[in-house]
This record gives sequence, structure tokens and C-alpha cells, in this order.
Amino acid sequence: MNNADGIKKPRKRKNQISGFLYILPALFIALLFSYRPFVKTIINSLSIVNYSGTIIDVAGLDNFKRLFADRNFLTSLTNTFRFAVMFVPLNLLVCIILALLVYRKRKGTAFNESLFIMPLSVAMSSAAIVFQALFNPTIGVINFLFNVQVQWFNDPKWAMWVIVILCIWMAMGLDFLLLVGALRSIPKEVLEAAELDGSNRLQTFFHIQIPLISPTLMFVIANRLRDSMLLSGPVLVMTEGGPFRSTQTLVYQMYVEGFKSGNYSMGSAISVIVFLLSLAMIAVSFRFERKGVFYQ
Repeated sequence: MNNADGIKKPRKRKNQISGFLYILPALFIALLFSYRPFVKTIINSLSIVNYSGTIIDVAGLDNFKRLFADRNFLTSLTNTFRFAVMFVPLNLLVCIILALLVYRKRKGTAFNESLFIMPLSVAMSSAAIVFQALFNPTIGVINFLFNVQVQWFNDPKWAMWVIVILCIWMAMGLDFLLLVGALRSIPKEVLEAAELDGSNRLQTFFHIQIPLISPTLMFVIANRLRDSMLLSGPVLVMTEGGPFRSTQTLVYQMYVEGFKSGNYSMGSAISVIVFLLSLAMIAVSFRFERKGVFYQ
């Protein structure tokens, strides 16, 4: 072994150690604020935990059995899936329409883009308070503009729709940016060739543009499915699960059980179920990715 090889090995080892030291703070933060709480939540879900957060006995799967026998939990589960069914397709449809309106550079396009991405600068809690005022049954602007007398927050049929509309508005900024970027990345030659072949705009959209932006569509759908399972902020600010538990979701019930009632065992069990549902929905969406997503 010559001197050059002898010098390179210590340098290589030193670079490896320094690289590990650089990522050590990130690993420490991840362990402290992500993995440790995750493991503790699983342990609490299988235990009986007192009001001070101390484990006093082992419960096994009894907490989960009690949950699935609880009508309030089944209502929360149904509402969470109902929100996902309403929110994800409508959000995707709205964002695709907006992206199609402005993806071609025209006069005023920059102004329209600024309007569509404006929700990115608004916090969820602030937007929820504004929407609560807009949909107020007595002094709200919405009832006045459409000349209706809908009791938005007192009618189980309409309360969830207010939350869906708010969440679509909040998600619109990021999803619009992703979709308009995907549409603009399609080579112009491909669209011009389709036009020369006699393809109309509808055919071009469904047979060329949709397949070419399918990776972005996949990301948006998976992201919003996850958000649907984690819905809590608008419910907490606007409805508190009402009326008659019609907007109570899994995460909101977890908050009520764990933080308001001090029932950490049931709150942790709901957290585990939310995690498993989110994981299952993402896995199903990736299953469809193999058949319907084109990366080339």
C-alpha cells in the first residue's frame, strides 16, 4: 500500500463521520418528536392509562373492541369517509378546471394565478373563522347573495358541505400550482401533433393531457386522501362536531377523548386506527398507480 492510499482511507473515514454528524440533529429531532410519540401511542392504545398519563395495566385489544362497539366512534368513522368522498373528487375537479384556464400564457394569466394561489398564505384557523362568518345563517354574505335561508351550521345536511368548501379553498393553492406546472411541462409538439391529427380539445385532454399529468394527479389524490383522514382543524373551529355529531371526525374524537376527557387509552387507539386507515388508503392509491400512471 502506497502513501496515497494510506492518506485516502483516514480522509474517507473522516468524511463519513462528519456526514453522520451533520444528520445527527435531524435524526435526534425525528426520534424525539416523531418516532418516540408514535411508539408511545401504540403502547398506550394497548394499555390502561390513568388521567396523569401513567400506564397502570395491560388492556390488549380491549380498547379497540370498545371503540368498534361505540356508536360515536362509528359515526366519526362514517363522517371521515363521507368527507373524503366529497372532498377529494371535488377538489381535484376544481383544481384541474382552474389549471386548464390559465396553463396557456395569455394576458392577465399572472393575475389569475396570483388569485388562485392566494389560499397558500392563509392559516386554516383564520380561514375557518372567515368562512364561519360568511356562512352565518343570519348575517352571513352567502345567504344574502343567493337569497336563501339555509341554516348552514344547524342542519346536518349542510354543515359538512361548509367544511368541504373551506378545505377545497385551502387546498386549491398548492394543487393548482402542481397541476398547472404539470400541464405546462407537456411538450407543445405533442399537442400540436394531436391537433393536426384532428383531435378536439376534449379528446386531447382525456387521451393525452390526463395520461401525461397522471403522476401529478396521483400525488394530489394521495395527499388529499391523507388530509381527509386527518381532518380536525375546521371541525374544531367551526362546528365542534355538530350538529348532532354530523361533522365529528376521527381526529376530532381523538382530541375529545385524549385531551378533553383525559381518556388517553381510547385517544391513542383512535390515533392508531387513523394511521392504519391512512396507510391503507395510500397503499390502495399506489396499487392503482401501477395501472393508470405513466411516467414517460
